Amino acid sequence: MVSIWFLDLRTLQLKNLGQREGTLDAITLEFPPGAYTTFRTFRGYYALALETHFQRLERTAFLQGYSISLPREALRLGIYTAITHAGMSENYRVRLLVPVAEEIPGCYILVEPLAVPADWLFQEGAWAITRILTRHQPEAKSSQFIHQTVSFREQELKQHPRINEILMVNVQGEILEGLSSNFFAVKKGQIFTAGKDILPGVTRSIVINTTQRAGFPILFCPITINDLGTIEEAFITSSSRGVLPIVRVDKRDIGNGYPGLITQTIARLYDLSVDRMIEPIYLVR
Repeated sequence: MVSIWFLDLRTLQLKNLGQREGTLDAITLEFPPGAYTTFRTFRGYYALALETHFQRLERTAFLQGYSISLPREALRLGIYTAITHAGMSENYRVRLLVPVAEEIPGCYILVEPLAVPADWLFQEGAWAITRILTRHQPEAKSSQFIHQTVSFREQELKQHPRINEILMVNVQGEILEGLSSNFFAVKKGQIFTAGKDILPGVTRSIVINTTQRAGFPILFCPITINDLGTIEEAFITSSSRGVLPIVRVDKRDIGNGYPGLITQTIARLYDLSVDRMIEPIYLVR
């Protein structure tokens, strides 16, 4: 069940549009394409790097020729209100969507109960499959991308319970990122991740900063499909997943087929960073 709210960016009036059956992606497809961002809550009313999400919304809208300046206080209050009225679970997945073609400039606030990968996937590792695919505007988080991938997104992810992501590969065979995550590989103690032609995720940035402070070398260079047999570890990052080990790609085991020590260490460091960095979505006065 998804709760839907609308914040009019001219009047700052917040309207409750009710609840709908379905997923965030399915309901997003019912709105005109636009800029969006998605994040999870912690302890109900806390979030991670919320200002960065606001900035990404504005940046994406700008890249689509639509200049907006989001009212931070009103938007935070809108998110807080939507969560309060949802009454569904302790933590939530929140999507902010700003359609660029609507007559009334506004931001839709979509809220659903948070679903994270099962514990055993973090312990045993998840699988991924690849597909030749790139984003039209890599730096723009546009809902047009959801429209573009909906035909195969759910179908291919349902092939096996351990398949958690589809990795996008360019025509040169470079693994860029996942449909809803960023991809990292570990080879000879070094961490590789694409440095361009990707959507730089908020979680990715936190993981990179945390990893570099811990002394792990990061190379902003993608690995290729042909490199899969030579890497020791792999993982993906996203808001709802955090750091999720990937132990098989396209039926090819990564390393020994189990989550590696470096991946596990980075996951712990990320969790510790989250505990320090989460902030209240809205300060009730």
